[in-house]
Amino acid sequence: MGFSAETARPVVLFDLDGTLLPMDMKTFERAYFQKLTEAFPEFPPQELVRCIWAGTGAMVRNDGSRTNREAFAEVFSRESGVDYWENEARFLEFYRTGFQDCAWVCRLTDCSRRIVEALREKGYTVAIATNPIFPEVATHSRLRWLGLDPASFPLVTAFENSHYAKPNPAYYGEVCRALGAAPADCLMIGNDVREDGCARQLGMEVFLVEDCLLNPDGLPTAGFATGSLEDVRRWAEALPPCPAPGGAGDGAPR
Repeated sequence: MGFSAETARPVVLFDLDGTLLPMDMKTFERAYFQKLTEAFPEFPPQELVRCIWAGTGAMVRNDGSRTNREAFAEVFSRESGVDYWENEARFLEFYRTGFQDCAWVCRLTDCSRRIVEALREKGYTVAIATNPIFPEVATHSRLRWLGLDPASFPLVTAFENSHYAKPNPAYYGEVCRALGAAPADCLMIGNDVREDGCARQLGMEVFLVEDCLLNPDGLPTAGFATGSLEDVRRWAEALPPCPAPGGAGDGAPR
């Protein structure tokens, strides 16, 4: 589908992995777990991976009663028999050090930085709505790989500041509350049909980046605007100045 630069939503939300940060998710996961298991040699590698996935599942199922960090800590501690809180400093140190070696699996260009800069120059609010299953230090690291300053965004979701995870639509509700924005004034740009597409349930417009598209469930994509990250760049650079909230039109790249 093509693009229209005639109208735009005043708030643009971006997924990170596979969207602003192009990558093959399976390759990234292999690199990530290899470095993580090296940092925790006392764990049998397969057991550590199992416990991490168990904690991730707890975050996906989180009902808003606690942070994703707390949900992960409880289940990881139970499954591994190792107190997460006593070892959190080690995990965070891993993300500051060994995790940085995972940047090589990402396709790093200046495209994402140019998109963000173009939108900001025209007065759009740009926030990072990545699935909040990583600590802040890990998410901030991935933004820096792209040459983006995490502190320049009004919101970067991470497991410390989130109480839901994708594909729960409540995650997007929490994002809107944090930004003081109505869903109708938001455009979600992502690459996962299920996790990002569910934002439409709240009334958000959704654009799917096809470069690293994920659709393991074979969900229908009819009705979604789609294109490449380069298409998003051209759209952002062609946009008019930001319209006022509540009168933004349908704004999706088409």
